[in-house]
Amino acid sequence: MRIVHPSHCPDIGPICQVRPEPPQLHDQVFYVTELRPILEYQALDRMSVELQLPLRLSVTTVRYLRLDGTPFEPDYENIHHRNETLVGPGDPWLSARGSLEVGGFELLGRLGVTLPVGRTEENPFALGAAGLPHQHVQFGTGTFNPLLGLEIARGFGGVQLRAHGQAQLSLYENRHGYRAGTRILGGVEVGGQVWQGLHVAGSVDVFSEAPERWDGVIQQDGNLGRTDVLAGASLAYPVGGFALSLGLKVPVYQHIIQTEEHPSQLSYPAIVNLGVQRTFDLPGRP
Repeated sequence: MRIVHPSHCPDIGPICQVRPEPPQLHDQVFYVTELRPILEYQALDRMSVELQLPLRLSVTTVRYLRLDGTPFEPDYENIHHRNETLVGPGDPWLSARGSLEVGGFELLGRLGVTLPVGRTEENPFALGAAGLPHQHVQFGTGTFNPLLGLEIARGFGGVQLRAHGQAQLSLYENRHGYRAGTRILGGVEVGGQVWQGLHVAGSVDVFSEAPERWDGVIQQDGNLGRTDVLAGASLAYPVGGFALSLGLKVPVYQHIIQTEEHPSQLSYPAIVNLGVQRTFDLPGRP
């Protein structure tokens, strides 16, 4: 992801108390990668329990520019941004999934919760106002967030049509006063087998995120919410008992809420997903 935003004194930091620092642009690039093992145990014929264990890697680079686009290197510590690499666990997902067949349609429901394991940070806006270094990257929410999901699928000859929806609800703030925005995802997918086990699918997804809050306040230079529409394509192929998959999603529409006081440009070119899946029987289970 890339974000470019202006910064003026006194928001630039303590240097503003020493000298009149000209306005500047902060051009940041985030490389975000997540390894997400998903363990699912089929407890009954149409019911299973699932545990997702995300491990996240975030690499950030920043360039400093004058308002005319001329690059420069600050001779002081920037309290807001830095070149850094962060790694750590995210919030695990624990959920139960049940399925039901009705009139040729396969219905799949999910009910679960996220577990507050990922690292959370103190209020970066309060620290910034005090002229102290701070961190905006959160590896978790610090709260238990309900998960709700519904999927409907039906086959038509060799083609399968699937529609899905999912909500991750944020109901209260964590110990730092942070309340993440509720996230809602929905979409449709159509696909089928085209050649010797090769499965091809196309999809359209809509993702919406509500604004975050700190101590009950929506910070005007924070995450004010967004809506993205993504077009995707995926391939899946069985290899020696494993199912290998490759997926690509590209944003075709983005609506990012921002203010005139703190305008910014936020974009990402694509989301790439690599998957490996295998099903096996547990020892001693019939």
